[in-house]
Amino acid sequence: MRITVTIDAEIDDKDATNKSPLMKILKILGKSDDAQVKWYMENRDRILAEEKAKRASYAREQYQKRQSKKKEEANPVNQVVMPTMPPDNILRFDNV
Repeated sequence: MRITVTIDAEIDDKDATNKSPLMKILKILGKSDDAQVKWYMENRDRILAEEKAKRASYAREQYQKRQSKKKEEANPVNQVVMPTMPPDNILRFDNV
């Protein structure tokens, strides 16, 4: 992969230090044999596949959480279910 970058800007001397972000980027781009860049380019497909799998796993997990939350909201657990209605339709609670 070959990249051509053209920067047309006036840069102050204080911004052209070795520790400035612009100079760090220029150093990386200027080195064609940088070990980190070479390693990344060699392992790029594997890294991207791992990231994609990680994101898919997280998405599945979040989807399952949303679905279980929906089911809980649709079927509240704290309901009282009467097996049969009393003949006079008056609910009585016995003191235990």
